[in-house]
Amino acid sequence: MKEKSNHSNRFDNAAETWDESPRRLAMAAKVCAAIEESVGIDPSWNMLDVGCGTGLVTLPFAKKALHITALDTSAGMLEVLEKKAAAEQLSNITTLCGELGSLVSDHRCRAGFDCIISSMTLHHIDNTSEALAMLAGLLKNDGTLAFADLDSEDGYFHDNAEEEVHHGFDRAELASLLASAGLSNVSFRTAAEITKVNRIGKERTYSIFLCTARKNPTSSNT
Repeated sequence: MKEKSNHSNRFDNAAETWDESPRRLAMAAKVCAAIEESVGIDPSWNMLDVGCGTGLVTLPFAKKALHITALDTSAGMLEVLEKKAAAEQLSNITTLCGELGSLVSDHRCRAGFDCIISSMTLHHIDNTSEALAMLAGLLKNDGTLAFADLDSEDGYFHDNAEEEVHHGFDRAELASLLASAGLSNVSFRTAAEITKVNRIGKERTYSIFLCTARKNPTSSNT
């Protein structure tokens, strides 16, 4: 499974100034709040954050969970996260640089995760159904998946027209894919809205959903 294009260099270059965007900080805070309200975090949980970036979502949950693994394809982003974690004296974060598929054979992930979170990452991954199946496989039985991403949009959200991404997702289609991956109790809510001037100069409001689902104990994805 591959990302739709190699974004790592772009994100490496943007890492040092990533957290300077008030809009990005506000959205991350809203996603964190939505996850907390929808899922709640047990202090005994072993968590995974897929596409963690600089840790805007990772760090708040590291303060609540037993341990969190932070995965990203950008070494630059992970370096910023590690500096922030050290500054906050958080020692329960393991950073991994690579794609989602690399976790399947990683011995550190064999025990599975109680909760997997992700924010604005799925639309960068080429094969959505394969990604969801991998996430389901990484969950413990009765584990929870909670991810935020764009609702279906007009195709102009991203500033770079050549960036290969999914232009958001249809909630019903995602629910079907999640069921096929062996996940149940699928629920959606609107977590945030972003109003911006898109790349064709139009001011538009784009909605960000939070989807939650649970691993069915009888699923074949164990």
